[in-house]
Amino acid sequence: MNVFTLDTENMTDYVYFLTPDIAENIGRTYYRGIVVEEGDGEPVAAMVWEVRNVLSGGPKESNIIFFRLDEEDAADLLFDRYKEEIAKDEVALSRYSLRAKALLKEKMALKTAGFSQKLMEGDTIRTKLIDISRLSFLQKNKAGDSVQSLCYMTQRGLNTGIKRFVNKGKFGICEDIAYLPRSYFDNDVSTYSEEDGMVNGLFLVHKMPSGGIKVLMMGAFGTNASKDMVRMIIKALEKALPVYPPETEVLIDRHNYAALAISEKLFPTGFGYPVFMGERKEG
Repeated sequence: MNVFTLDTENMTDYVYFLTPDIAENIGRTYYRGIVVEEGDGEPVAAMVWEVRNVLSGGPKESNIIFFRLDEEDAADLLFDRYKEEIAKDEVALSRYSLRAKALLKEKMALKTAGFSQKLMEGDTIRTKLIDISRLSFLQKNKAGDSVQSLCYMTQRGLNTGIKRFVNKGKFGICEDIAYLPRSYFDNDVSTYSEEDGMVNGLFLVHKMPSGGIKVLMMGAFGTNASKDMVRMIIKALEKALPVYPPETEVLIDRHNYAALAISEKLFPTGFGYPVFMGERKEG
């Protein structure tokens, strides 16, 4: 068996093994990945993770977003290489949150590798576009002139707006938000709000290869933050409903208390799938 680092050049060879939604992260600033192949070139194990707290100055963490183990014999090789790779980023703690479905080999391998383990509701809630559009408080309000689709914002304006959020420690679910190309966002559905000529709200979404909509950042600040947040979502719905099927899945990551509070208020019908979660100290 051989271990290879995943990159933008070889990633296409493993899309079917990783799934398109995972594979598209390879090449992003803080994402890493490895794959184990048998002698015949067939992949038998893979892991993809994101390095976090790079900009905050705190202890760096690895968040494992994908782990597949088809051959138990590949586990030791995979974890040995994983430890080598995270040492390069000076990772102090590894975490994982993986869907609790048919993961018997993976669950055992994580436990053997020293990870804690518990079954919980995942942080990512999933709801449908049509269900969001039916929320009464969204139907009773209007977007207003202060909110526009991202396609109307200049590149300089987008850079300045994102920088303003990043300087306040707000990255949404993407610590590499400032490095993502504009094309990564759905420019028609993503929205922003302005106050006194300055961006004070961002609702950025990404269309995943599988067709779902992932909310990358939803936040606003200022005296009208709550109202601006609602207005941005209303504008996003106005743009999304004509072009996305009503049953399109919308994913919102409750990555911190603020996101949890907003998501529970705005998306009460959403739920998180059961996941196995755990962690391991590194170093």
